[in-house]
Amino acid sequence: MNIKILIITLICAAALTLSAAASPVKITSPDGKTELQVLFDGTLSLKLFSGGKTLMEIDSISLETDRGLVPSSRAKVRNIRSASVNRIVKPVIREKQAEIPENYREATVEFSDKTRVQFRVYNDGMAYRFILDLPGDVKIISDRAAFTFDKDALLTFQKDNDNPNSDYEKPYVTSHIGDLTVGDMGNLPALVQHPSGECVLLLEADTYDYPVMWLQKSERGLVSRYWGVPDGYRGGDDSWYRKSTTGNKDYIAQTKASRNFPWKAFAIAGNETGLLTNQLVYLLGQECKIADPSWIKPGWVILDWWARRGIHGVDFRAGVNNETARYMIDFSADFGLQYFLFDFGWTQGEDLTQTVPELDMAEMVRYANSKNVDVLLWVAYSLFDEQMETALKQFQAWGIKGVKIDFMNRSDQEIVNFYWRAAEACARYKMVVNFHGAYRPDGLRRAYPNVLTRESLIEFEYSGIIPEYDSPDHHCTLPYIRNVAGPMDYIPGTMNNATQADFRLNGDKLMGQGTRAHSIAMAVIFESPMQMIPDAPPLYYRERECTEFLTKIPVEWDEIVPLDGKVGDYVSLARRNGDAWYVAAITDRTPRNMEIHFDFLEEGKTYRMEIIKDGINADVTAVDYKKETATVKKGDKMQISLAPGGGWVAKLDF
Repeated sequence: MNIKILIITLICAAALTLSAAASPVKITSPDGKTELQVLFDGTLSLKLFSGGKTLMEIDSISLETDRGLVPSSRAKVRNIRSASVNRIVKPVIREKQAEIPENYREATVEFSDKTRVQFRVYNDGMAYRFILDLPGDVKIISDRAAFTFDKDALLTFQKDNDNPNSDYEKPYVTSHIGDLTVGDMGNLPALVQHPSGECVLLLEADTYDYPVMWLQKSERGLVSRYWGVPDGYRGGDDSWYRKSTTGNKDYIAQTKASRNFPWKAFAIAGNETGLLTNQLVYLLGQECKIADPSWIKPGWVILDWWARRGIHGVDFRAGVNNETARYMIDFSADFGLQYFLFDFGWTQGEDLTQTVPELDMAEMVRYANSKNVDVLLWVAYSLFDEQMETALKQFQAWGIKGVKIDFMNRSDQEIVNFYWRAAEACARYKMVVNFHGAYRPDGLRRAYPNVLTRESLIEFEYSGIIPEYDSPDHHCTLPYIRNVAGPMDYIPGTMNNATQADFRLNGDKLMGQGTRAHSIAMAVIFESPMQMIPDAPPLYYRERECTEFLTKIPVEWDEIVPLDGKVGDYVSLARRNGDAWYVAAITDRTPRNMEIHFDFLEEGKTYRMEIIKDGINADVTAVDYKKETATVKKGDKMQISLAPGGGWVAKLDF
């Protein structure tokens, strides 16, 4: 990690012994606008305030272990250590910013039972974690926390009741917390919006050798919930689901008793657009463990899963074979894509070291490399887990540069450890990773930046499965919730666009809901250092003007500027890569007129702007778009019109 500015102060209150009725420990954010109060009166509780308003309360904070409760109800506060940090973090992969300000104040409360709880307060969030320093191992029975918000606050999350084998691909639901049924469960990130506009996004970071937290409705509000250690597996011949659990033990983890536990993190913002710049999950992740990560290549990808199903006008039978691979590699080279991905179907049975007879992998990789294209492989989690080292050695021999690992579909301690093992192993073989069938990002990508992206959302494929899930409303929800946690593999940029009236379900040749400009704008609005495109090459060749614009959109960014937005309704933002800016806006099914303010541009320079916008008939025929150019400078304003499910996207340079 490169640090430009580092200021650390440490104040040690030596050997303090406070009574159970001691006054709260108060920690304020660096800008003084947010205050966290920590109180221990036999149980640990927190209150978070912003601008004098109560944002949330957390009580019953404890770990139930086979050694008793942590902290013990009889424990005393022995010490409070305080620190403040103000520095610049330069991420290996520039997902959102080239330089991330890290500015927080911290307090670590030490208890007489040799346990600690650490708190950090940022200008845009708060986090806490347990730290134990005990001998041997410890069994964690439960990790408790009860979250209380304003009774009129709205909660938006992926509701997925009683499902230890979740694929994390459920629609976001919004309701008042009090309207949920006791026992209802859902995944993080979870967004709470107060009636006055303030937002709290519940997140988690640095989940290592530990399960992933869910939320569950209780009589009082929301409580933490974890899946226990697996107690059995489905088994059978289906490699996609054979490691689904059939039961869970009555404890959630067995782990080292001297360790840092995961951060429970809470991004805060005065309104929805303030969430778009939040980097809390990344900052709370472990620092990079790859000595020289310069080999990691972000970039655009085409996968053959849908693309091979729409190939026409050729003299070979499209499928998983050499001819199709060459054709798609040629396409990748034509448009400057970094990667071609062989999706499901390339293996001979379940052996990851053997291809189907129609495919010569070594020759296809050699051909791709001659065209400056790298090759990725899809693998099922159960097979990769069983064959990891053997498979990676063969992949390296072939010249493979990365893997897409699919169907983990769990979030218990065992599967979390698989993510770390897979990331580390792939890094040793200099391969990038895309996790599908995965839980949400938690900062692993900071420790292993070869983990470029992951799923954990309803993405484009649902237009061919349950189309009502992948709607423009959903597109306008993702940036404020799922993308705050980290990169997401949505797979934007279809040229097969449809209005709501024209949409037809076809799982082999997917239609995208929304306009052509909407589908391209999503490549700017959705963050992912590995962006995939879904369509067959003939469609992209036919729509070359749009394809060239799409595939030249960067996948790394030096700066982000939120412009306007409302969860589920619309979003507009600007991103900078080098000297070039991209500005994009999308809307839900409601047509909108919006005003773009170009205050973020550099003073004294005139920018040439290349625009793709909704055509005049895009409300009836979604593929209708218009490309035009204009000039703009700092301080200018522009009125734009978006069709239902519409979009607007522009590149600005000089």
